[in-house]
Amino acid sequence: MNSKNAKEQTDGVLTFYRDSRRPQAWGGFFLAIWMAIYIGDAVALWIIITGALITMAVVMAIVVKFRPLQPAAFYKNHELTEKRLILPPRTYQLERPPELIQYEKDLAGLNFLDDKGQRHEIIVVLNETLKRQLEDWSIFLKSD
Repeated sequence: MNSKNAKEQTDGVLTFYRDSRRPQAWGGFFLAIWMAIYIGDAVALWIIITGALITMAVVMAIVVKFRPLQPAAFYKNHELTEKRLILPPRTYQLERPPELIQYEKDLAGLNFLDDKGQRHEIIVVLNETLKRQLEDWSIFLKSD
């Protein structure tokens, strides 16, 4: 996993990252561009199909190879801020620290109860940097 996009812990904030490989989203975006060209009768259909497939394959290869990380959540002083893709961030006041449950070698679920008692989970990337940072916080890593 490439963690060069991961920032170190700063100002007493623990940052959790999500895997931002979303080749299907980028593929759909480029497919829409190719379809706009086709609707405009600029080129033949076989060129559109070939171009769309090649474009999706190239974008998927780039995204999968570099595996960029995006911040998913920030934790500080029993306050967890969930960063969402399109919607504004959501902040939870926690009575106790969240739990980190390892599901795969490099994926874990950040589980917590909000102030209304509802359980939430945020899937985050589990790497050695995060494991070292957890030692300074009262967040425990559990295996599934």
